[in-house]
Amino acid sequence: MKSIVAKLEYAFRHLFVYPLFRLLFRNQRREERIDLASVRKVLLLRYDRIGDMIVTTPILRNLKRLHPTLHIGVVTSRLNAELVRTSPYVDATYVMSSQPFALIREVLRARRERYDVIINFIFNRTTTGGLLANFIARKGLKIGQGDEKYRFYFNRLLTLERSASHMVETLASIIQQVFGIELKPEDLELEIYVDDSSRRMVNEYLRQNGLRRRMQGGKGATYAVYNLSATDAVRRLSPQQAMVFGRWLGTREEMCTVLLVAPGDREMERVARELVSNSRCLRFPQEGRATLLEIASLIDGARCCVTPDTSIIHFASAMKTPVLGFFTPLQGLHEWLPYRVQHRLVTAESGQPVASITPARMIAEMGIFLKEIERGSSQ
Repeated sequence: MKSIVAKLEYAFRHLFVYPLFRLLFRNQRREERIDLASVRKVLLLRYDRIGDMIVTTPILRNLKRLHPTLHIGVVTSRLNAELVRTSPYVDATYVMSSQPFALIREVLRARRERYDVIINFIFNRTTTGGLLANFIARKGLKIGQGDEKYRFYFNRLLTLERSASHMVETLASIIQQVFGIELKPEDLELEIYVDDSSRRMVNEYLRQNGLRRRMQGGKGATYAVYNLSATDAVRRLSPQQAMVFGRWLGTREEMCTVLLVAPGDREMERVARELVSNSRCLRFPQEGRATLLEIASLIDGARCCVTPDTSIIHFASAMKTPVLGFFTPLQGLHEWLPYRVQHRLVTAESGQPVASITPARMIAEMGIFLKEIERGSSQ
């Protein structure tokens, strides 16, 4: 039944939807590079996940560095909007909403800015990005990437080579193709701007629990951040796996362990409660939910970070905190690896999820990583 529905949907899109949009959106093909100095306003579409926004931060920084008067707007999701609202490189944000009236309001607000160039950084749901670009800037230059069938949405459709590049390098290649600007590896360091109130909140949490940031001397113990949650089944730790590893972390005398759990992850909530009750582990925050900037500030002060989830990998990369990542070959590894930060990767066997990594191996790898961190800090 599903295959029949999928075929009908495919036929409807190709026989009716795409031909209609080709008539509505008559975007003249423009293959030439754009002189960045001639652009007044540029809008980036980045309304997806948290980690995707973090890997976009070097692009924002370098566009503003190269063209200080450039107005930069970003279309965000509700998940990742917080990460750019404090950025000195972003002049306007527009949050994609599932509520029709709220979405229309944001589109009209963006439309009033009359953006010269729109670049779609979303690598799936191309129709959504194409529609947004055309509704926001009918006369602006619209840059996308993907299959040839989507060309009518854009003035230029890029072909990207993603087989061996980190995602931030792929984004840099888009900037190179669009503006002729080549960004060097040292230009691509990730960053998050943490506001003062978020830093004060985390500092108070650390003080109350007798902890200190790794870069600060004085009283208090250093700490590791252990994130228990992951976004999908192949990346998730099993409860037993998370528990055994957490109990081992809780025995470490040289540092305390601070636990992170994603909102709504009931399975790992139970693991966290057990670890807090029966080991030397703490929960962050102690009550309620942490903001993304508070999480960034916590990771910024940590001795190291441990996680099966790539969004926390990107937080650690942005805050220059050593990170141990649990990976599976079932996910694309190269695009979402730690970037320009000390790290160690623990990868499951071919075809197996993260949950197949034995606790004994996790513990052994963490022991090696702690020694590597110690050697690095003494050099």
